[in-house]
Amino acid sequence: MSWVTYGVSEEVYTSATNRRTSYGIVAYAEDESISTIVASFRDVSSDKEKVEQFVGLCNRMKLSLDHFSDAVEDFIAK
Repeated sequence: MSWVTYGVSEEVYTSATNRRTSYGIVAYAEDESISTIVASFRDVSSDKEKVEQFVGLCNRMKLSLDHFSDAVEDFIAK
């Protein structure tokens, strides 16, 4: 049986004068003991708590992968 879970990714972007941390969202297909990244969105927000809350909601509501991109687009538009 395969299902999708969502997680938070973290990336640090640097330039000569600036450094910032940004958070993204990753979708994992879980099948027994194997996890595979099936979709992801990078650089969604610099607010880690906000992204974690959204990811928690996606997991609690068992968001279908079919609706993942629409949900992330709506989250970004807020």
